[in-house]
Amino acid sequence: MLTRRPRHETDDVVEAPRRAELSSNRVWLKERISGSVALGVGVSWLALLTIGSALEPATDQSEPFVGVLIGAAMMALFLATLIGLGVRRRWGLVTSLAGAITLTAMSIMCPVSGHHSFGAWWYGQMLCALGLVAISFAALRREELR
Repeated sequence: MLTRRPRHETDDVVEAPRRAELSSNRVWLKERISGSVALGVGVSWLALLTIGSALEPATDQSEPFVGVLIGAAMMALFLATLIGLGVRRRWGLVTSLAGAITLTAMSIMCPVSGHHSFGAWWYGQMLCALGLVAISFAALRREELR
């Protein structure tokens, strides 16, 4: 038998974000980041994306439609990351993290979808993708604590 306990005024209630909190998030995203962090994240993206792509073997199979969609989303996030880092805004680090997570999903989907066969190259590509996730997260935390 299910019973419900009476609700007390001391119970924690989670409220929806208020307008002031939403505007503070907008302010937080527009805050400037240091030039060294922006340069470091940008160079990391260029280097690790190039290395990860170079490790991928040639294939004679066409890319599945979901791969095309994830690839397009990742490239859009990469472009947004470079723009955000170029203007040195915190939202560039947020798009960097989103793009790195998308790149990780793309790397996972590659052998799973049958586009490439699973091999030793995949470990290197996953290290590059997860490295970008770690770098983006660390840079975002560093700038948040600053």
